[in-house]
Amino acid sequence: MKAKRLVSAVLATAMAFSCAVSASASSSQPPLPIIPDTYVGTTVYIYIDLYNRVPVLIGDINDDKKINVSDITLLSAHVKEKKTLSGIKAKTAADTNKDGKINVTDIELIAAYVKGIKK
Repeated sequence: MKAKRLVSAVLATAMAFSCAVSASASSSQPPLPIIPDTYVGTTVYIYIDLYNRVPVLIGDINDDKKINVSDITLLSAHVKEKKTLSGIKAKTAADTNKDGKINVTDIELIAAYVKGIKK
């Protein structure tokens, strides 16, 4: 019974949010930004200490400035827990969809990028 009430509350909240988004889209407000499902091939900057930031190419796990099969191999070994990625740059580059987890989805997104398939 509690589960049904929880589901109903979540659905009601989602519907209210959906209506609010629809209403704001029809007003003079700018549209909501489209969030990509992958960031592979884009460059982000991370701070390595208080004052220094470095560029990270998302998908380039081995930091050779290219996204290729070597990166897929390193990421696969990490996901299979055979070899752990070390360093904040490698871990940032590995989380291709920015969900906070390094998993099979990230491997799939890099593989699609290497093959030339847009997801």
